[in-house]
Amino acid sequence: MKNLYIAIIASLFLSSCSKSEQNSSSSAGSKTPSTEISQVQEPLKMKNSKGEEISVTYFAQGDAVAVKIQKAGKNEEKLSAKTSNPAGNPIFSNENYMWEMTQEGKGGKLTDKAGNASEYK
Repeated sequence: MKNLYIAIIASLFLSSCSKSEQNSSSSAGSKTPSTEISQVQEPLKMKNSKGEEISVTYFAQGDAVAVKIQKAGKNEEKLSAKTSNPAGNPIFSNENYMWEMTQEGKGGKLTDKAGNASEYK
């Protein structure tokens, strides 16, 4: 009787192991398209002290945050988050510009590659 219980438990154990292997192999073989939606905020219009206007859009780029900046009459620039300032606000940059977010995203400082900086609000 004792051997019968051991045989039943062993067969149940072995059958449960083979079922999970079948399920994992079938789920790995079929790939479903990603339903992840890109998170994009509404564009913010900001002006500097000279009256120049830019459009700033924060968006998700993978696991990080990035920003699109478009100056009036110029091409859109995509900047990736690189570091943060002492206040903890992110700094975004590419080969042409650096954007330092201020005022909880409602303003910022744009610096070009020549080092010319403008504060936008």
